[in-house]
Amino acid sequence: MFRSKLTVFGTRWLAFMASLFILSASAEADSLDGELCLFEGYSDQEIARYSVDSEGMFSLSFIHSVSLTPVLDIYEIKSTGIHQIAEMFEAHGAGLPSFAGDVGAKGWRHQDGKFVLDMDRQFDRIQLRIQREYLNILHLSDQDVTLADFGSSRLGIAICAN
Repeated sequence: MFRSKLTVFGTRWLAFMASLFILSASAEADSLDGELCLFEGYSDQEIARYSVDSEGMFSLSFIHSVSLTPVLDIYEIKSTGIHQIAEMFEAHGAGLPSFAGDVGAKGWRHQDGKFVLDMDRQFDRIQLRIQREYLNILHLSDQDVTLADFGSSRLGIAICAN
């Protein structure tokens, strides 16, 4: 069953990206150009640096460990830090939003067979647990970065200090 979920991930991703385009068109005006830094675990050891487009948008995708369905988290860099502006998923599972009053929630909708939670959650640093089988990918305007390729089970993402 897990393999069948992975084989259809590619077609589902196209639908996610179409939705991302719709969301990015409504991005707020205070987006900033910037760079994202990846850090080893919880340390300050920088292991990679990536430019973010002029919209300040990027996303993280993964296969949910319980429902085995794709999840897409959409972020925007603003003057106040990294803001998660939406989460898109197909099935509710542990760790996914499940009620209208969730932290930072602005509204729910159902779009193209997916649940979309519009939100505004601010982060200074995003901490991730990485497992190759769950396809953790950082999506930038010009590239997709497979996070398991760094060989670490934990990574941090933050706006780079110059």
